[in-house]
Amino acid sequence: MTTTDMTRRPSRRPPASVGPLAVATIVALATAVMIPANANAQDSSAIPELFPAQNRLVAMGGSPTGQCFGAVSTSINPDAYPNSSSVGWAFGVLGVGPCDLTVTLSWKNLDTGATGEKTAHVPAPRISGGVPDPINHPYEAIMNTGGGPIEYTLITDGGAVAGPITITTPAHTG
Repeated sequence: MTTTDMTRRPSRRPPASVGPLAVATIVALATAVMIPANANAQDSSAIPELFPAQNRLVAMGGSPTGQCFGAVSTSINPDAYPNSSSVGWAFGVLGVGPCDLTVTLSWKNLDTGATGEKTAHVPAPRISGGVPDPINHPYEAIMNTGGGPIEYTLITDGGAVAGPITITTPAHTG
């Protein structure tokens, strides 16, 4: 029998796959090591905000330019103000050149049908979160959702999607 008459048996090992949490871990760790924080550019305290948690949406993917990849997240506080929620943003986006990534948090009040959205822009690779980045004033984080169950979805123009999740905003009784 020659080797050309033999057939190769397929491997019995399952193909390796990397889940979203593993990718988020790799991105966060690589970013923290490669791009140290300084007062003017980066905020490494945002890294924990890039991991899944209660009342948080995390979307992972690339940018429309194809030059950046990473994770963006929104943490939603349903008790911000009467009949309102607030959003906190975090970004862990690596790459070169412009990212031009736009992130949109959409909400819908399931009782009243009211809708709205908040957007953030990631112009370049960055690690950041909260105020003042990407918002200039804490008031810009407030969403007048009304009381009741609110459905949230996070979408980037790079194709990443997270959600929907439903979080109840307490109705104002005063």
